[in-house]
Amino acid sequence: MLSIFITHLTNDWAVNLPKAAQMVNVHEGLSSILVIVVSQLSDCLFGRLYVILFTNTTFILGLGMLWYETHRLSIKALFGALALLTLGKAGRDVTLKAFLADQLWRSNEETNEENENLIETRQEIIWSVCWILGIIIATVWLSNTEWEVLAKISTIAMVAGFSLFLLGIPFYERKKPSPSPILDVFKVVKAALSKIHLDYPVSPSQLFMNNTSDTKILPNIALLRWLDKAAILEPSPPCPVAIEQAETADIFEVAKVKYVKRVLSMFPLWSTFLVCSLVGATANTFFYEQANVMDDHLGKISHVPIVIFVIIKTFTSSIISIICQSLKNAVRTTRSPPLFRTILGMFCSFLCCLAAWWVEKYRHDDMEIWVDEDNVEFYVNEMSVFWLIPQFVLVGLMDGLSSSGLKDIFETKVSDSMKGYEPEFTEFITGIGKFFSVIFILIFGSWFKEDVNTSRLDKYYAMLMAPTFLNFLFCWFVCSWYAHQPYFHITIDSAQQSEAGTIEVLTNENSGFDTAQKFEDGVVEVLTNENSSFDNAQELEDGIIEILITENSSLTPSTNN
Repeated sequence: MLSIFITHLTNDWAVNLPKAAQMVNVHEGLSSILVIVVSQLSDCLFGRLYVILFTNTTFILGLGMLWYETHRLSIKALFGALALLTLGKAGRDVTLKAFLADQLWRSNEETNEENENLIETRQEIIWSVCWILGIIIATVWLSNTEWEVLAKISTIAMVAGFSLFLLGIPFYERKKPSPSPILDVFKVVKAALSKIHLDYPVSPSQLFMNNTSDTKILPNIALLRWLDKAAILEPSPPCPVAIEQAETADIFEVAKVKYVKRVLSMFPLWSTFLVCSLVGATANTFFYEQANVMDDHLGKISHVPIVIFVIIKTFTSSIISIICQSLKNAVRTTRSPPLFRTILGMFCSFLCCLAAWWVEKYRHDDMEIWVDEDNVEFYVNEMSVFWLIPQFVLVGLMDGLSSSGLKDIFETKVSDSMKGYEPEFTEFITGIGKFFSVIFILIFGSWFKEDVNTSRLDKYYAMLMAPTFLNFLFCWFVCSWYAHQPYFHITIDSAQQSEAGTIEVLTNENSGFDTAQKFEDGVVEVLTNENSSFDNAQELEDGIIEILITENSSLTPSTNN
């Protein structure tokens, strides 16, 4: 129902096309931005169950007010309903999906990568199947229903479903609230800004809990070098400083600054999703308005509901996500994830605008203007609505490919505690992108008139081909840069507040070799001289050092972790 909300605004409220699109984009943009706020409240303060109870109650109240609005035609009720629905949707996707994953875990199940991937696949399948079934049911039984009746039935259905959910409260698996690593990002940035006037360290001892001989904190990215100042000791304390005292004084250990820099290094890739969300916002508004005025006959079927295109888009995106997740589980590798999925997703956004431009141009040129007996003009268009299928399929491919690709890249760049927060960051960027759609509509306002028939959407789609193609090239460049970065498998969580990664190699006097060690994100390299009689390789993973030596090696390792 909310997916085609723009048709309610244009048909029942007679809102002109650009204003209706802006209202929908602001509603969806705010909802996406609030996801990260609602997620933090659920993970840090109240717990997921209580946040789900609150947001679903808000969502039901919004549907009820929407029902009242359609009956009374009250503009105040309309905006009140949009406000409640915006808050309710913010806790629906990310928080509810995370709560579903909590229920899929068995209490005695071991937490490892294999089980996590399996749970993630089950979660994606259950969520997608329920989502698509709901749309299909609405299509079959409610396709020709008036909006007032549709709002009434949706409200009753939500109340019934929520009541069933409440019955399971005593049996749900609940995770206790815990500090969120997202807050560490803001704390480290704040600490670095407060010490921006300081010079960069010239000695490793100037960095708090620095277990390396470097004065630069990895990853070594020039634009993020200023974050190193969050770990600078100012002034050098006369005695050891506890981590809790250090954070109070805006001093963070090197390990925490390191993973914050890795998170922020993802922003060039996230920025490409601004254009993707711009295309998605266009699909959620103008594409459905196109379908609303085109010929919707199919054989003996006199009326094909618009929500059929919601099914096409959602089904395509869900299937692609499930396939990508299954391939990830089947091909387990410690190397960097394949980047072509994200690049291909961005290319699909360009192809989507190209297909939309071609269809709209043909529709506009084929449109006929008739005049009735009262000299009122109306438009007749015999172009089939099914010509819109390619652009909806391409939108689904864009969502499925780019999102799954971004998720895999994100998981290789951050610590284990941060991996589950990729949807929140993506939703936040997507929300900002939807506000870009509002700005674009204002900039190119001369192309938008009262409705689709009098507007020049073909010119708007043609214009979108330029930023989407440039965004595709930029995404290719960014992904190529990521491909040349070293792969880091981070399982030592800085929140454990341990001096992880300190390695001491003790050798006996007769070993006959020189050792040079470099500790960089959990990798230990031992360089031996020509007279060394052994081959060794060391790998630090999950805090464990595995040393492979030959029979003649006399290396005796000792680890302090």
